[in-house]
Amino acid sequence: MSGTGRPGYEERAYWHATTPALPSYAGAPLPARVDVAVVGGGYTGVSAALHVARGGASVAVLEAETLGWGASTRNGGMVHPGLKWGPRTLRARYGAELGDRLYRATVDAFDLVETLVRDEAIDCDYVRSGHLSLAWTPAHAAWHEAQLAEIAPFGMSGRAVPRERLPEEIGTDHYYGGLVIDQSGGLHPGRYFAGLATAAARAGATLCERAGVRAVEREPGGFRLRTDRGELRCGEVILGTNGYTGGAVPWLQRRVIPIGSYIIAPEPLDPAVAAEVSPKGRIFFDSKNFLYYWRVLPDRRMMFGGRASFRHTTIARTAAILSRAMAEVHPRLAGVRVDYAWGGNVAFTFDRMPHLGRREGITYALGYCGSGVALATGFGRTAAEVVLRGIDAVRPPFAEIPYPGAPVSERFYGGDPWFLPLVGEWFRLRDRWGRARARAFAG
Repeated sequence: MSGTGRPGYEERAYWHATTPALPSYAGAPLPARVDVAVVGGGYTGVSAALHVARGGASVAVLEAETLGWGASTRNGGMVHPGLKWGPRTLRARYGAELGDRLYRATVDAFDLVETLVRDEAIDCDYVRSGHLSLAWTPAHAAWHEAQLAEIAPFGMSGRAVPRERLPEEIGTDHYYGGLVIDQSGGLHPGRYFAGLATAAARAGATLCERAGVRAVEREPGGFRLRTDRGELRCGEVILGTNGYTGGAVPWLQRRVIPIGSYIIAPEPLDPAVAAEVSPKGRIFFDSKNFLYYWRVLPDRRMMFGGRASFRHTTIARTAAILSRAMAEVHPRLAGVRVDYAWGGNVAFTFDRMPHLGRREGITYALGYCGSGVALATGFGRTAAEVVLRGIDAVRPPFAEIPYPGAPVSERFYGGDPWFLPLVGEWFRLRDRWGRARARAFAG
């Protein structure tokens, strides 16, 4: 298609089109009982299952659709440490010791991805490319040196890039500066997921598809799970459903905000254009609330994504929005044909923090706020440690912070984010106001 969003592309993830088919687990028998049941078959679930199985316990993953059906095979394939808030803010909110442990956990999660890719020989095009965070306003750029100082104690490195030197890093003059962070990289999320699932099965985990969990009920000695394929009993439950958290555990559903994120993948670029757009092969994202994220893939396709709309929408509409946005950021790409367009849910929380903890005997790990490749992998391992060793022995830092729900009664929010269009417009206005002020001062 042209850059206008007209039909002509495939409405499916590029990753789905380029990942070898996984074995089907739809017909795998549902065990009558296991030590640990993991609800959700994405990164969190298969990482948890892998580490539970390696710990010597029996474990089954229960996925409502097919394994990796959600964000785990639809994301941008960007792997990096960090949260929405930096170390300074985390210390101010939670105290110096806990704030540092929270941030350190994200660095450990990033390291885990690199370790798994290496040790499990996962063929997923992983490259530690570094990422470039692009300043939407001069005020955002002014914080870059301070951000570098904040993350240096965690073994992270990078450099601030002033606006006049941005062409060394990216082929656009759309931003006011950039911050390079070396500890980050890109991968093929579909093939990475397939490698994790294969490793979990090899370790002895039972993987069950089309086994949506409708109810989780306490009973003596553990839990009874009512699924689309029958009942299963277990001693422990790990819930890692992220942006697809249903009503089986209502108190958790009320603490998750599913938000659509959308991506396009145009036709392969001419080598010279690809080199101009991304001279160093970085992954990119900007500092807007309605952020964009993008990178050039090994086959020279641009993968360009973002929170295109907080309203109920369609792939056709978001493909058109993202095509225009891509051309605005990179005018050389105006009119390129889009081959693939897709979307899916990420999970935000009311404090914009991921959460891992234990309540009513259930261990939960979710709410990655759009940064789930590393976090979900790491949270899966930590959730496994919690059920194997106990939460007091593990002391996961994310279990020590409050997990707020909606600031309204459950009668007004049960997991359907009716308020998102209003929130989206507020964030969009803030982005526009910040940019308008920057242009006014520049003029």
